[in-house]
Amino acid sequence: MTIQEKILLELDKRGTLSSLELANEWDIDHQLVVGALKSLQSLGDIITCEQISETFYELTNEGKQVLADGSHEFRVYSLVSDTGISQRELLGTFPNAKIGLNKALAAKWVTMKKTDTGETMVHRLATNVEDTLQGDLMSVVNDKSSGGIPESMKNELKKRKLITEMKRTRYLIEKGPAFSLEIGKEETDVSSDMIANGAWSTARFKPYNFKALGSSLPSGHLHPLLRVRSEFAKILADMGFSEMPTNNYVECGFWNFDSLFQPQQHPARDAHDTFFISGKCNYVVCVCVFTGGMTSSRSLKQS
Repeated sequence: MTIQEKILLELDKRGTLSSLELANEWDIDHQLVVGALKSLQSLGDIITCEQISETFYELTNEGKQVLADGSHEFRVYSLVSDTGISQRELLGTFPNAKIGLNKALAAKWVTMKKTDTGETMVHRLATNVEDTLQGDLMSVVNDKSSGGIPESMKNELKKRKLITEMKRTRYLIEKGPAFSLEIGKEETDVSSDMIANGAWSTARFKPYNFKALGSSLPSGHLHPLLRVRSEFAKILADMGFSEMPTNNYVECGFWNFDSLFQPQQHPARDAHDTFFISGKCNYVVCVCVFTGGMTSSRSLKQS
């Protein structure tokens, strides 16, 4: 039997359920119950769930130790015999003996006296004591919602770092308008067979999600040559080069060839239409360094 089916059976018996109580009863993780509830909610109005956020308290490691062995002050009181015990011996009995001794002194359970030899002895002062701290921790463990714990008790336990505040979310489960013990499959389309046999009138259809996004169409791919060109352009740009304007369909041959140190008879020049036009002489003077050299450069020695 699945968790969903178990939830429906328990809901039919009780009428109202708590997701946290179900997880504790079945000894499973609470998230498994939450996942089953989400699955049932997706089937329609079978169940209704109300989310409840609440605060609870858990015992710290020290709190668990106190719950098992008793409070530090009670342990100190129990170790003090009728004839007393030396302070040095008492503090070596367990790690938190010093804390327990201070608490026992404040509660007037024990007292300390010095002997003639200068040794400090611890003696009982109270005849009968009750370990209320251990009982308070037991109340925290038994109270699942922390609503029955007095505020003064919580503050004292938090001050002594015996409990820690936690937050959790649980769900209150009730029957929905379309409650049923059977989990049927929701139909997505009306078929011709359903119309012929009348099954469409009792079938449960899955509602459409009109806010869902459509699948991406496989279009808009780059041409392989343009993709390679963009990859090389990015590599050169990352190296520090800057890309010249690419919208100039007519460009000076100096920039296309000579500045790239391509010889005049290079085959790459044949791939472009080159037009020789008359121009100003000062333009030639500005670029003559390419052929004749300047500032100790050898140039390409081209004519």
